[in-house]
Amino acid sequence: MLTKIYKNVGRNAKTLILTEPLWSIPMSWIFFYRPMFMSIVIGLLSVEIGVLITVFNLLTSVMPLLGGYLADRFGRKRVFMLFDSVCWLTSLIIWAVSRNIWHILLAYIIEGCASTIYSIWECLLVEDTKLEFRSFIYGSVSAIWTIGSLTTPIAGYIIGLYGLNMGCRLLFLLAFCALVPAYIIRQIYLREPEIVRKVKRDSPFSGVKGYLNSLSIVKRSRIILTLLIIIVMAGFFNSSYAYFSLYLIHNEGLGLSENVASLIPSVSSIVSLMLSLIVVPRLKSSGDYLKTLVSGYSLGSLAIFLLINSPRGSLYTALLSGALLGFYSTAAFSVSRTFLANQIDAIDSRARAKILSVTITLSSLINLPTPTIVGYLFSLNPKIPFIVILATFLTSLLTLICSFKSKKYPE
Repeated sequence: MLTKIYKNVGRNAKTLILTEPLWSIPMSWIFFYRPMFMSIVIGLLSVEIGVLITVFNLLTSVMPLLGGYLADRFGRKRVFMLFDSVCWLTSLIIWAVSRNIWHILLAYIIEGCASTIYSIWECLLVEDTKLEFRSFIYGSVSAIWTIGSLTTPIAGYIIGLYGLNMGCRLLFLLAFCALVPAYIIRQIYLREPEIVRKVKRDSPFSGVKGYLNSLSIVKRSRIILTLLIIIVMAGFFNSSYAYFSLYLIHNEGLGLSENVASLIPSVSSIVSLMLSLIVVPRLKSSGDYLKTLVSGYSLGSLAIFLLINSPRGSLYTALLSGALLGFYSTAAFSVSRTFLANQIDAIDSRARAKILSVTITLSSLINLPTPTIVGYLFSLNPKIPFIVILATFLTSLLTLICSFKSKKYPE
């Protein structure tokens, strides 16, 4: 079945999926250990880490809008390759040699500029593939990311062998070496989608006024509006993720060792991988997507509740929480993104780049102060940020349930 689906996936999607491991695997290691690197090696306070991530969020609230405009004007591939390669490779080198907060600030600024390609990446991922096969695409990307998280104990072994300082710097260099061949392959095999020429010809969705027309589509569609709301609220958890790994090792959190802490994302990845490969590709109707989202957010809420109430050193409860978070991460990324892309195309595919840009920008803009606020709350009590995260999960769940009950969506 998977082989048959893969044959119906477009060229660009195949290229991005096949090169995704070269980004996802090393970067999942980095995202888990980088907060520890900033806190323990560089010596930053939790509030300082929050301020740095806020600067990053500021850029991610502006650059995707610029990316949507540049992509329609100069082409998806050209803008994607330029910003993705230059920004990521440069920031990784800076991370590898960083010694103080100013180096890290510069790395975050350059990394934030990479957000220019967020919506372009999603467009390239789905534009040459039919709607019924897109769940496989997002499921594959999610599966690859979770495989990266599943291999986090390898990063833990490197950290244990070389120490947090040298170990993290090696991870940054490994990521750099992995990305170089990924960009070479993408430059050779990616193709400019036909939809770009259509957008250039169709003035309603070109330039700045294209954003206004795209927003009118969001206003008219209850499903798109609901998905926009939950994606924005999911941004709160994403902006707070740096404190997840810190909570696992903090004395007032779970108090696990740095090596053992890497097991939590691994367990989460096993669950997410199974769902991405088995469940997500089988989702067809709006009802299927909504039910899966409700289930994912319900189990995610339970996961955070367990995390908050776990006694210090309780590895088994932490592992259970990690497993339940696997359900949430699949729903929050693969399911919601596929559902959103399909709903946009059901109305007007020309608006895809603009709506995705607005979604990313709005999420970043609303969550702009989140890292700083969460950093301050974490300094007061490491459990407080997770209580707030639980509240956002429950709010998203309530929004989905209300949306599900208010209207019977077509199958």
